[in-house]
Amino acid sequence: MAATANAYAAYRSAEVEGLTQRDLLIKLYQGAERFLFQAQAAMRAKQSSDAHFGCVRAKAIFIELMSTLNFDLGGEVATQLRDLYVFLIATISEANLRKDPTKLESIMPVIATLRQGWEQVPDEFANTTALPAGEHRHSLDLRT
Repeated sequence: MAATANAYAAYRSAEVEGLTQRDLLIKLYQGAERFLFQAQAAMRAKQSSDAHFGCVRAKAIFIELMSTLNFDLGGEVATQLRDLYVFLIATISEANLRKDPTKLESIMPVIATLRQGWEQVPDEFANTTALPAGEHRHSLDLRT
């Protein structure tokens, strides 16, 4: 069992290490969307622990994204992204506390817009917008 877990961890690590910074950001946004959709479904099904799990995972992603902001290079854009991430985290927390899926619905378009924006970044700029690979302060597991 441990060998299988170690093999999976090595596979996931290699998969992430091969991504550009842009593609890693896109993957993080996709993960947040997936966890929030799962949390919404769990809230509607009155499955509190599953709803909580999805919200906690999505919040962890936005905390990670916030930790990668480079205020020296990003200036006002980095500040605005930080403020947006704080808003998203607060909204997810409130939705989790109240088990209110409509609160999560209200932020899904914002997250989709962020993801779509990164999807439009040309390849030549894919590695110029976040901390270099290996300099992330936290490690996230994006498995469901």
